[in-house]
Amino acid sequence: MTEAYKLKVKPVDFAVLKSAVFTIAREMGLNMERTARAPIYFSAHDFCTSIITLDGELVSLAEYIPVLVGATPFAVKSVTKYFGGDINEGDVFLVNDPYTLDGGNQLADWCIVYPVFYKGAQVLWIANKAHQQDTGGGVPGGYNPNALDIYAEGLRIPPVRIFKNNEEIKDVVNLIMTNVRIPDMQHSDLLSMIGAARVAEKRLRALIDDYGKDLFELFLDDLLTYGEFLIREEISKIPNGTYRSEITGREGASPIVCEITIDGSEMTVDLSKSGPMSKEYINSPIANTYSAVYQAILQSIGKKLEIRCGGCYRPVKIKTKPGTIAHATFPVTHGNCTNYIAKQIIEAVWSALAQVIPEQVPAGWGSIPYWIFSGMDPRRGEGYGSPDFQACATGAGAVWGVDGWSTNGPVICSGTLWYPEIEVVEGLYPIFWERWEWAQDSGAPGKWRGGLGVHNEWVVDSGSEPVFLGYGADPFDYVPAPAIAGGKMPSPNRKELQFANGERAGNEDVRNAKFYILQNGDRAIDFSQGGCGVGDPLERDPELVGKDVRDEVVSLESAFNDYGVVIKPVNLEVDIQETKKLREKLKKERPA
Repeated sequence: MTEAYKLKVKPVDFAVLKSAVFTIAREMGLNMERTARAPIYFSAHDFCTSIITLDGELVSLAEYIPVLVGATPFAVKSVTKYFGGDINEGDVFLVNDPYTLDGGNQLADWCIVYPVFYKGAQVLWIANKAHQQDTGGGVPGGYNPNALDIYAEGLRIPPVRIFKNNEEIKDVVNLIMTNVRIPDMQHSDLLSMIGAARVAEKRLRALIDDYGKDLFELFLDDLLTYGEFLIREEISKIPNGTYRSEITGREGASPIVCEITIDGSEMTVDLSKSGPMSKEYINSPIANTYSAVYQAILQSIGKKLEIRCGGCYRPVKIKTKPGTIAHATFPVTHGNCTNYIAKQIIEAVWSALAQVIPEQVPAGWGSIPYWIFSGMDPRRGEGYGSPDFQACATGAGAVWGVDGWSTNGPVICSGTLWYPEIEVVEGLYPIFWERWEWAQDSGAPGKWRGGLGVHNEWVVDSGSEPVFLGYGADPFDYVPAPAIAGGKMPSPNRKELQFANGERAGNEDVRNAKFYILQNGDRAIDFSQGGCGVGDPLERDPELVGKDVRDEVVSLESAFNDYGVVIKPVNLEVDIQETKKLREKLKKERPA
């Protein structure tokens, strides 16, 4: 597409309506923040809100958790296929199952699908997806690392109607809530998702009242087509060809193989050569895989686009092979797929693109080494369940010209995950935090350094009540990628448990055991990865290295060995002359 796109509606109308539909999506998110009871919503913001066309194309979104966004059209399409013409005003649908009509990404992420009607005719869909505190299954908290199949992971919800004529279908909702461990709170959170959709419905109807249905539908076509135009312009700048990457980890890891073919303004992302499905619960259903690919593209070649909508997906063809880790099939486990293998799919796309456009692609992010804890809080007599979001504070990869962001969450969140204040977390869970600080040398060296991970340490303070603990870290230590133009990779994550009785479980112990029942006084310790570096570390400004040393985020040893910077131990100032000599020496000693 070489000519500028010509709008069907007036530019002023397009600008106002574009702003309006994205504002409405954000308003839904704010409503969920303010009305939900679960901290996983109001504190961590682990959800997304979206407006979708009747054909299942994304109109607008609120940028909460990006990896959830690309899966919402799958939920809409599954409801449309399942219910056919039996969709009426006042209906609300719920779906989470990835294996029924490809309706979900993982069981823990419930999606309400809400039809928007205007004067008796359906005009749009709203799809709000949110992570649940519990989803039934074999262990509390929605993550079961020892599950044998999907049935052990939680309650499968195919497309189901939960409201009719704006009235809750009580027997259906009761069946669902009877199968989760915190039913009262989760029922309230479900109503929060629906309430947000009703606010959006009201706003959308008012918008159509103001502009008319015909003009609004022309605008939708403009929005999607313009989004397609913008991404095609970016794809066209990449030289034609096929670019391949492969990401793998320790023994037993199933590789993620990505081949990206550029042909003019068309892009094909082929994941079909990836390895077989894993025995671990990281297999990626098709909705999760598509969402990860879309996110990777919009975070690299599409990161400067003024519009991000379903039109941006149109020129991208995705190929997968059923039965591989990137296209999981029934009934294989998948409960941690939004963290892994979504992360590896995103970084495989980046790694392929980095071969041809390294200045546009982020370096790889740290992998989150988190736990999922759950139980009964004796202070309130109320259940809880949540990932340990403080351990999700890994470092972002550097971007050409900029150091990576520190403690920035997993790559699937792209900086949108919020960390609760320590005092808030201690009020929500019977756990006491003793340390949450940047981990020295966790950001990988580069001309632009990777962002920092954390040293996270907490102690159980639950009296006689146990704390159930599930392993949520990457089971195979997949290599973070890409490290671009001579940048380095970070050290692996480390986890440890120290028990009140004096016993200890090290990194390999917890990886193998996967599930623990902790008692009062037991301690968890995590060191999370930082991000990958970009560019030769020996080209980093020595004064920036000196500042990092004084801030205690880079050690003297790393300054010397990785960056070739000599720091005077007395005043921690950079010795410029000795640094120049050391760098020349290190460059000569490098293998050809």
